[in-house]
Amino acid sequence: MKRYTLLFLFLVFLASCANDDDFGLESTQFVFSEQKWQLTQMSGSFQNSETTGEEMEWQEYYIFSPEGTFVKSRTIDDEIIEATGSFEVVEYENDLNHYLELTFETGNELAGNCTGDDKELLMYRSSTMISSLWMACDGPGLDYLLIKN
Repeated sequence: MKRYTLLFLFLVFLASCANDDDFGLESTQFVFSEQKWQLTQMSGSFQNSETTGEEMEWQEYYIFSPEGTFVKSRTIDDEIIEATGSFEVVEYENDLNHYLELTFETGNELAGNCTGDDKELLMYRSSTMISSLWMACDGPGLDYLLIKN
């Protein structure tokens, strides 16, 4: 009986620590599992320029590993291009958002950024959505949904 009580208290403790509004490392479980994030929407700088599904210019996904590495895969006209690298969760002073900073080791041409280097920044929108910040410098707006946790 004592074991069941301890197990119950442990489960209650875990449930009380869970917070869907916290989009940091714990809520997205990068530490515990591999995750796949699929591109679901592209948008341009003009109003109502969103495309989804097969209508998007390309198909793309990220796979993030618990070891802090990623694979980015883009398919354009049946041609697959892949990139690899490492990532870390970052926060900035006076900014409540959480970000993933990717550093490309291969496939730098897939790095969507404003600086032309081997870095890419993604922002957590929710525990199941991240967005590229490439749009800040006239790149496309790219939104990704968590499809495998």
